[in-house]
Amino acid sequence: MPWLALLALLVLSTGCGKGAAEERIAFGENVYVRECARCHGDDGEGYPRVYPALAGDPIVTLDSPEPMIEIVTSGREAMPAFGGQIPIQNVAAVISYVRAAWGNHAGPVTPAQVK
Repeated sequence: MPWLALLALLVLSTGCGKGAAEERIAFGENVYVRECARCHGDDGEGYPRVYPALAGDPIVTLDSPEPMIEIVTSGREAMPAFGGQIPIQNVAAVISYVRAAWGNHAGPVTPAQVK
């Protein structure tokens, strides 16, 4: 059955197949807990005047994910750059999760969009 795991990884990383976005979002929650929650909080509320809230953030909820991709990959102010630090599949997953969590209603991101 190792081929099933390989197929699941391929589907998740390419963004193809039914439910790929939901799988990416679920995986993104794990990435968020590991990489982001210590600054932005488990609930995405951040810490006022220190780390911004991601829940309801206008950049997070834009139709275009490009500004958020740029911030996550290149960093901004106190936020470190994650580009080259974590795989693009993880970047796409965590951005997809944040864009869908805590009442945010923005679309998911694919690894191809992260580049």
